[in-house]
Amino acid sequence: MGIVFDNKSKTFYLNTQNSSYVFCVSDFNTLEHLYYGKRIPSDDIRYISNRQIYSFQSHESRDSRAFSTATVGLEIATFNSGDFRTPSVIYDYESNLNANRLRYVSHEIYKGRKAVLGMPCSRENAECESLGILLCDDQNQLEVRLFYVVYYSENVIARHQTIKNLGDKNLKISKFASMNLDFYGSDYHVVTLEGMYLSERSNVVRTPIRKGVFKNNSLVGTTSHHKNPFMVLCDSCADEHSGNAYGFNLIYSGNFSEEIEVDRLGDTRIIAGIDDTAFCWNLVSGQTFSSPEAIITYSDEGLGGVSRNFHNHIRNNIIESDFAYAKRPIVINTWEPFFFDLSEDKILHLAKESKKCGIDTIVVDDGWFRNSIKENLGDFKVDKNKFPLGLKSLADKIHAQGLNFGIWIEPEMVSPNSDYYRENANTCALSNANEPLISRNQYVLDLTNDENIDYIVNRLKQEFDGVELDYLKWDYNRYITEASGLNCSAGEVYHRQVLGSYKLFFALKDLFKGALFENCAGGGGRFDLGMLYFSPQVWASDNTDPYERLYIQYGTSYAYPPSAISCHFTEGKCTSGRPSSFEFRYNVASFGAYGYELNVCELSDNEKAILSEYSSKYREDEQLVLSGDLYRLISPESNTFCAYMMVSKDKNRAKFNFFSINARGLTETFTLKLMGLDPKKLYKNQNTGLILSGETLMNVGIRLNDLFGKKRSDGYTVNFVALD
Repeated sequence: MGIVFDNKSKTFYLNTQNSSYVFCVSDFNTLEHLYYGKRIPSDDIRYISNRQIYSFQSHESRDSRAFSTATVGLEIATFNSGDFRTPSVIYDYESNLNANRLRYVSHEIYKGRKAVLGMPCSRENAECESLGILLCDDQNQLEVRLFYVVYYSENVIARHQTIKNLGDKNLKISKFASMNLDFYGSDYHVVTLEGMYLSERSNVVRTPIRKGVFKNNSLVGTTSHHKNPFMVLCDSCADEHSGNAYGFNLIYSGNFSEEIEVDRLGDTRIIAGIDDTAFCWNLVSGQTFSSPEAIITYSDEGLGGVSRNFHNHIRNNIIESDFAYAKRPIVINTWEPFFFDLSEDKILHLAKESKKCGIDTIVVDDGWFRNSIKENLGDFKVDKNKFPLGLKSLADKIHAQGLNFGIWIEPEMVSPNSDYYRENANTCALSNANEPLISRNQYVLDLTNDENIDYIVNRLKQEFDGVELDYLKWDYNRYITEASGLNCSAGEVYHRQVLGSYKLFFALKDLFKGALFENCAGGGGRFDLGMLYFSPQVWASDNTDPYERLYIQYGTSYAYPPSAISCHFTEGKCTSGRPSSFEFRYNVASFGAYGYELNVCELSDNEKAILSEYSSKYREDEQLVLSGDLYRLISPESNTFCAYMMVSKDKNRAKFNFFSINARGLTETFTLKLMGLDPKKLYKNQNTGLILSGETLMNVGIRLNDLFGKKRSDGYTVNFVALD
């Protein structure tokens, strides 16, 4: 069993294949955290709790000072209750009783899981098991429920909590995080993914934690280009391949916060959930508020182990099962070849030439309903000058060529220069300013107003009536400013906007059944687990420079599996300005879900034949992208080399990629040890024919030559196949 409760010690043991999460009900009915780490037996470990007496600490008992919420580990940390560390929950009942004391009442352990109301969450599978704990406030009329879902094979625990107002007065919630987790000690580093537009998640930052509060958060209305809700807390001595590491992420697409506090005693607290800046939720009598879901994992195989645990969980339990392990479309997008200058004839010609390159999906990007970024978002009416016979005619002709048909939309935005805005100016934009700030010539559509959601769903339903959609690219091209919804208070608007976005996603997923959704937000500005629940892959960045993509893709892989990272073969030059060969561009783009961003109509027959070969090559290796285990060997942040490998679950196949970014003459050749292979199996190097054991390849390694040669950027790609 994944979850065990010991009645004698009142201790909960949440066990995955390789980890244990242990907490107990204290003598004063608080939930006291005891341990999270490598799997242990169900011993009574309450002795590990801190019962040292300190001056100025508050305590529950009138007879002893030994127990204080200020010094023990907690599962939920309430404000104004004797714990002076950063709280995870703050609420205030209208009676002005704001001492937030929550006591254990009961619990239940059950197979399966309960959904998170109105939000995406980890999906139920055959083996998951849940723990639900009921807490009540001893002064206020409310109840809080903590939910823990154990995903045994993936070594992941999913957490969220709810609060219900049982009284007849309003309950004001100022903070309601998804999880609280306390560790004894503070010899840790925190790893976060930093970036900005055109370099999302490209900077993997490792910071020693110190006394005080460290915060990883976003306040732009989405998870943003700059920050990501993924975070790792690891031993100071942990590295990519070894050491204790704890991973955290949120299944959420709005303002988030992850706080790490090292307190006066040198102990560590982690809180993750909705950012509480300007957050204030008024919970009326009888209503329930739910936090988003947080997922956590532990590995003693360092940062790489955390990544592989999360990769498995995302593929198995967050991405839709119909797409998670199915081959992905090899797409070409009309944006790079034509921008807004579209026509049916142009696209059909592109389709004909694309088929020669092994491309199977044509995606009509922005331009099918407008001529510039200054107009018509919200209208979504096909331009009959470009497509006189409509989109159905185009889609049918694309399908007749044996290709899939896809379309681009940006349904969460509205243009000031649009019929919909002119007719609904007071109700359709997420701002009530006299002269709203504008970005990219557009406003954010107010999705706290159900009328706007219904309009978009009906408009797209009408426009795509009879059109067989195989692929839908969903874009989102600005941050939220001056947030003010028509039907909600300022403290609720950011979260209600996220709930509205999810409501729109659920509706359009139901409308376009079977279509693969790809999320995009000005590139990779909304790369999060909430989006991956609806779309199995996300456009990683508008920066398609292959040199820069090495950093972006490598960084993104810490949190998300390669199959979720949309990676395309492109023209080559972008922000770096460095020329690159076809081979280099393919080797970089084959890291994730593969496609093309260039005008293949302008290529020679020989170049099209090369791309066709690449498409076939990708299909041969695609299963490694979809389900393989990723081992990062050299980070591009070394600024000299980049290397990684993908290994099949059965250890029978592996693909090794190596890139020389800025090799010096002093490093023309060296050896590199491989990882993830079966030490007892023999592997054939498909490039050289050399047969070696996995043990040898992982301990002796392979020789990399000609690193300062003419084609050094192309790097090495080596496939290994295990022999029977």
